[in-house]
Amino acid sequence: MWYGRNDFAQFHIEWAMGFRTHLEVAKSGTGKPLGKSTKRAIMATMREFTLWLSQQEGFRARIKPSRAEYFNLSRRDEAEARAAPPRPAPSVNQAKRAQDMMPDRTPRELRDKTVFALLCLKGVRVAALVSLRIKHVNREEKSVTHNPRKLATKFGKGIDTFFAQGFDNAVSVLCE
Repeated sequence: MWYGRNDFAQFHIEWAMGFRTHLEVAKSGTGKPLGKSTKRAIMATMREFTLWLSQQEGFRARIKPSRAEYFNLSRRDEAEARAAPPRPAPSVNQAKRAQDMMPDRTPRELRDKTVFALLCLKGVRVAALVSLRIKHVNREEKSVTHNPRKLATKFGKGIDTFFAQGFDNAVSVLCE
């Protein structure tokens, strides 16, 4: 065991450092090294346990709550553990083909095709896209103004963006 089966009443910060070293060499059930997110979850559990233990009768005088902070990963490892895996996205050609295949006979279908065109032209967040109004789109300048007072923008920021190049068909759908 990483702490030598010592009594937790004798907790020392070197135990936490030893635990980090222990996790670096630990293997999963398949024999592979533990992933960063797994290490992060284990360290968070140990941190919470140490905090809890520091508040228990008989341990309050021996374990300071600040000792729990030793159960943290390095900033780099923390960032890697939090990083989301890359998600596949359609290519420009796939997006163009999808737009070309969309029906536009009814007003609803035309609206859907226009929303998709805006998504292709701007790469806008969904919350901002659904709150966008025609008055925010400048067809001559090929731009969109995000006013945080009227649109749901991330962190309430005002954003001015221009259309992406290569989606001429999307621009024509938008102008319709």
